[in-house]
Amino acid sequence: VGRENLYSYFKNFGLGSKTGVELEGEDGGILRDVEEWTDIDLATAAFGQGLSATPLQVLNAFNVIANGGYLLEPRIIDRIIDNGEVIEIPTKNIRKVISKETSATMVDLLERAAEGGEAKYFVIKNYKIAGKTGTAQIPEGGSYSPDRTNATFVGFLSGTKTVSMIVKLEEPHASVYAAETSVPLWTNI
Repeated sequence: VGRENLYSYFKNFGLGSKTGVELEGEDGGILRDVEEWTDIDLATAAFGQGLSATPLQVLNAFNVIANGGYLLEPRIIDRIIDNGEVIEIPTKNIRKVISKETSATMVDLLERAAEGGEAKYFVIKNYKIAGKTGTAQIPEGGSYSPDRTNATFVGFLSGTKTVSMIVKLEEPHASVYAAETSVPLWTNI
């Protein structure tokens, strides 16, 4: 897709920026300016190295896929009930990131990834899940550790699209692989 397009997608999905969630201390992650990227930066960014994202940013990006292509500002509260009066807190639509058709294609691909990928032994058979594992090497001393990782599984119930969740384990000891650590925990939750 090229340097500018990849960078543009990262930005449009909310990487490198705070989400606007109503929580103190939110981090924006790290996404260096595209003008600083070298050819190797482009190659490694394509599979997730050389940048960082918070779990909330990753989950919010997955929600773009789940909801038909829109980046929404996450909320902590969706309504207030005061003496029987219900005050709805509206969802803030930030921008359209992908088309509804691309969203549907991504949902299909993520369902296939959950059903047939490394997570297939743990995915709950009674639910249709769209998700992806992530096993990220930890940077140390200018390179990546061969035996220290962070393990994540992010996904949503694609049948109803009402529940999405990310599980991130920092340096799990049972296994370095997300399929063996964060996926079972995600499905248990």
